[in-house]
Amino acid sequence: MISDPIPVFLNGRPCRVVPGSTLGQLLAQDDPDLARALALGTANATDGRGIAVDEGTPLVAGAIFRVVRSARAAGPADA
Repeated sequence: MISDPIPVFLNGRPCRVVPGSTLGQLLAQDDPDLARALALGTANATDGRGIAVDEGTPLVAGAIFRVVRSARAAGPADA
């Protein structure tokens, strides 16, 4: 039995996903470049409360996520 898609919000846009999907799966479909950046640590993801999440975060109906690229250049850490 296939379940009906559930609504979630990604960077202010409504999306519909299959129940049981993860944030990484949504990003892979919606913005593959941003999905790669999140997996590599050059982007950050937060939920609707501003709490950091990762690409394995399960999606539930009405969830809100913001994923942005980091403004810091990749390279050695500041001393």
